[in-house]
Amino acid sequence: MAALDGLKVVDLTRYLSGPTLTMLLADLGADVVKVETLPTGDPARQSGPFHDEESVYYLASNRNKRSLAVDLRQPEGLELLLRLVDDADVFVQNYRPGTAEAMGLGAETLRARNPKLIYVNISGFGTRPPGDALPGFDQTAQAMSGLMSVTGTEETGALRVGIAVSDSSTGVFAAVGVLAALHERDRSGHGAVVEASLMESTLTLMSYQAQKYLSLGIVPGRDGNDHPIMFPQGTFKTGEGSITLASGNEKMWRRLCSVLGLDELAEDPRYVDNAARMVNRGQLRHSIEEVLAARSAEEWIPEINAAGVPCGPVLDLAQALNHPITEALDMVQTIEHRELGPMKVLGQAVKVEGSEKGWLRRPAPMLGEHSIEVARESGMGEDVIQELLAARVIADLQHVHHDPGSTIDAAQ
Repeated sequence: MAALDGLKVVDLTRYLSGPTLTMLLADLGADVVKVETLPTGDPARQSGPFHDEESVYYLASNRNKRSLAVDLRQPEGLELLLRLVDDADVFVQNYRPGTAEAMGLGAETLRARNPKLIYVNISGFGTRPPGDALPGFDQTAQAMSGLMSVTGTEETGALRVGIAVSDSSTGVFAAVGVLAALHERDRSGHGAVVEASLMESTLTLMSYQAQKYLSLGIVPGRDGNDHPIMFPQGTFKTGEGSITLASGNEKMWRRLCSVLGLDELAEDPRYVDNAARMVNRGQLRHSIEEVLAARSAEEWIPEINAAGVPCGPVLDLAQALNHPITEALDMVQTIEHRELGPMKVLGQAVKVEGSEKGWLRRPAPMLGEHSIEVARESGMGEDVIQELLAARVIADLQHVHHDPGSTIDAAQ
């Protein structure tokens, strides 16, 4: 039995932050009903690139869920959603603050119906002024949290991280909040509201960079691939390819000098401690790379690791996903998609004993793929379901009407 088997989650989220949270819960066994508003569902479905006609952006964060396609502007559609909430453990939404309340889906309303409900608010910048007025997008959060200010070099200027790290980390932090609220519910019998935002998550990721400013008043700069407070730690050129070194303390520093044949540097006053090495890292980098140039990265890596200094290759994503370590960790798996056939997906980052087998139950659902079965489970009879289909209150795969000209509120 999976760790979260029996947990029922109603997921009214779009794009990436909320879907990441609910995917993590689904991977651990929760039954997640992804409620998608008609006519086009989660706007992520329209975000390219596409695997045939399916968005890879959408496919990446919606596995193990079921899709209910419903028109929440119609009273019957809203009533169906409320039926699901009455029997749910967790409800998640990431609309702009105030939107869910205007729809009749605010925390106070839903918890009055279901006092044991865990209600999750995910926003860009919190639910209080002034952040509540801002739409929540990853790019904005990366910029406003200071993350971009410490990414890149002085030559490149501020750079965005190459993934939606604000969105994804918010999903992870929110999952921790949900699990904590469920644990508290076991003791108190009452649900709770869980708040998470892109701004808070990304600020939390700033970790020691933030503490450097809070403790010392130092505003961190851009160090490129170098570690901001330790050296030598970063990427270094070899005779063929680059390696990453992590000389994290004085013992490692001396071991690195030894394996590179640079023992004299260990006694050099310019490099006597980490503070000195940080000041003189330009000269030190030149000395290290001068030695590394004699051999390839492939040759250096095992020798430096054997000396007790963490060292590895700099891989592109194809190399990383096909690496023996990745294979040993079961981080690429295959599942059958009803339209795409066998497709590869990422594995679980966290394995819980007892939940590690059979966790990949279904691929990301197609729009409305499970509408009829979800409606049945809510207690609706077949005649009512057919009426809802005819009135376009709900839609299954045969009744989805694509409307490329339609738009949906994109604010998280």
